[in-house]
Amino acid sequence: MKMTEASPAGVRESDSLRRWLQRIGTFGAILALVILGASMLLRLTIIFGVDGHTISTLPPSLENAIRLAHRLAAAAVGLLALCVAAIGWKRRPLSSPFIAPAVWIVVSTVMLAIIGPLTPGYRLITVTVANVVGGMVLLMAFWSLREAALNKLSTCNPVNPLLSIAILAFLAHIAAGAAASAFAMHDVRWFAFVHIGTATLATMLVGAILWDRRRDATIARWTVAAAGLMVLQLALGFALMWLGTRPTWLAYLHGMLSPLLAITLVPLANRGSPTRE
Repeated sequence: MKMTEASPAGVRESDSLRRWLQRIGTFGAILALVILGASMLLRLTIIFGVDGHTISTLPPSLENAIRLAHRLAAAAVGLLALCVAAIGWKRRPLSSPFIAPAVWIVVSTVMLAIIGPLTPGYRLITVTVANVVGGMVLLMAFWSLREAALNKLSTCNPVNPLLSIAILAFLAHIAAGAAASAFAMHDVRWFAFVHIGTATLATMLVGAILWDRRRDATIARWTVAAAGLMVLQLALGFALMWLGTRPTWLAYLHGMLSPLLAITLVPLANRGSPTRE
């Protein structure tokens, strides 16, 4: 049987698809950052009144602007998730590197939409944790989609098992941080020690991965960025622990380093392979 090469039209169509997926991944990650940042700021500036109702310490105009930005970003993410689902259905089967990010984008978007009405007030600790972790997974999924399209991957690179464990430990650390913040709103402080414990575990595992990949030129900048962000977050965490009060700006900066660190971890799973001496 005579073999034929791929037509130029087919190649252009594939390149066009990758460009669209790259744009969706980039824009979706930006929107996920907006959602996480707005949600965190709203949560950190909430206090409970004597009657048990929540009160925002932000000026009403600023609070309304942040909530509007959160809603608009969430609506835009919903549209992007629909686009990803439509592309996945129309172009099935997608190449293997795109499948997992697409699935996680749709799943996390649906979950966040379901728990969205329960989030205001931050009374339910489980909802707060699910909101933060879901937003982090959404961010990493969009960035993974961008990585797969940008690097023109056709097959999945084998993932170091230690990296998978490190990412799970990192997400557990994020969940513990969200829970500690939610408990603190109810004057329950002991859960902060759980957060410190998960931070120690995540730092050890992520640090081991960064050390293992230190000579991999394909991710050199990402490795340096991840190490720098991790050290800075630890420093801010210790500062929050030793200060008698918890400045909102410092807690916000400490928390927002987590999604930035999450972004730097994604290329470690998508580029190159672990170095061996």
